[in-house]
Amino acid sequence: MQMTTQDTELAKILLSHSLKIKPKEKVLITAAELGLPLGKAVYQEALKLGAYPLLDVNVNGMEYPFYQLANEWQLGYVPSKVVKAKIEWADAYVRIVAEDNLRELSQIDSQKIADRSKIVRPLWDPVIDSDRWVLTWYPTSAMAQEAGVSTEWLREFYFGACLVDYQLMKRKLKALEKLMDQGKLIHIVGQMTDLRVQIGGRLAQACAGERNIPDGECFLAPVTDGIEGEIYFEFPTLAFGHEVAGIHLEFSQGKVVKAQAERGNEALQKMLATDSGARYTGELAIGTNYQITQGMLNTLFDEKIGGTIHLALGRAYKEKRGGGENKSAIHWDLVKDMRLAGSTLTIDGKIILREGKLLC
Repeated sequence: MQMTTQDTELAKILLSHSLKIKPKEKVLITAAELGLPLGKAVYQEALKLGAYPLLDVNVNGMEYPFYQLANEWQLGYVPSKVVKAKIEWADAYVRIVAEDNLRELSQIDSQKIADRSKIVRPLWDPVIDSDRWVLTWYPTSAMAQEAGVSTEWLREFYFGACLVDYQLMKRKLKALEKLMDQGKLIHIVGQMTDLRVQIGGRLAQACAGERNIPDGECFLAPVTDGIEGEIYFEFPTLAFGHEVAGIHLEFSQGKVVKAQAERGNEALQKMLATDSGARYTGELAIGTNYQITQGMLNTLFDEKIGGTIHLALGRAYKEKRGGGENKSAIHWDLVKDMRLAGSTLTIDGKIILREGKLLC
């Protein structure tokens, strides 16, 4: 696929708005081969800005043979010196995900994947903890199939959702950010849901294209032991290549004490068993992008849907705004539809979200 003018426009947003690249800064661009049209555009625009770009290409379809053929010590080995050298070299990071098969690992023992993530994820923690990274999922036929749409429709939707006025988005989110900053208790009511989340002392982060493209959310880290009640997530998600749907969680003192999924329950239980932090939360957010209206079975998009909320099991970010202390090898966002009748989110008793409509 050839690079288009839309790829170039998006590359400019990633580098100038999201990362604010300056001359002589070093930019690590990690791109799957199906995302190379955008990867090339980012590389070229980085050169125009006077930066030093490095394009690191991932070949699609390599994970399955690795997990299928690698022996025990190969599964436990990571070229950490190489990975660390790249991370330490770069001042900023662009990650472009583009999958050719989202179920690639569905036949692989999920324990293998979980064990390896415990080794690999910490190497990339310095990137996540920095304020100079941005992630996008580039549209592919596999992504379109999962969403139940045509590939052409997905491309139009993708660029329509990505090429927006992020400065305007930021201004609109400031009121919500302030309310969350000042709040002490969030109460969420909806289908099979009655959840109380303590947020006192936490600072929220209004997101407008700094870390994710597309964007549109406001998030914070709940008080780690401050969640009580139950919550049901209407949107399905993927774990270890398996679809997990109809997730219902019960919390006590911030910890998931009971969990059940209508489909993919085994994958849910294995995610929760990743480590001690996987049963606690690292993020609670309100989706505010009303240009995205339907689920795509892709968390980066689904969690931004205007009128939804999402709760992330596992790792919290370490930044001052949006940050917390929970540690885990996972950060798994689960999305709830608050557009349904009777759904409300209140902050200290004030209704902020009613049946999908923001009231601030």
